[in-house]
Amino acid sequence: SIRIHNDELQQKMFDSLGVVIVGSDTDMNVIYANEKSRKTFKDMPNQGNIVGTSLTEYHKPETVEIIKSLFNAFRNKEKKLDYYKMELPGGKATVVQIPFYDNEEFAGAVEFIFESGLE
Repeated sequence: SIRIHNDELQQKMFDSLGVVIVGSDTDMNVIYANEKSRKTFKDMPNQGNIVGTSLTEYHKPETVEIIKSLFNAFRNKEKKLDYYKMELPGGKATVVQIPFYDNEEFAGAVEFIFESGLE
């Protein structure tokens, strides 16, 4: 069917980008992770299969509070995106978080990690 083909094509598209993509719901549960994220997080206790886990498992408590605040800003439509730079063992990365909505109601956020940074 066309729908199945489109879903497969979308998955291939996201997996081939070479960028970590992680989607989470409003409760910070991971609902999507592309192939690059599975490879990037392969040393985690769940071998990179982070779908079904919580962002709180991977972040320090102070970072969780920042994410909660960011999600509230997204919920209230005070921010359209957020980004920051971080140091990685192999260099720099830029992390971009963008909210998504379901009928104008905040439904979660998608995080993109660009490992070479956005300079």
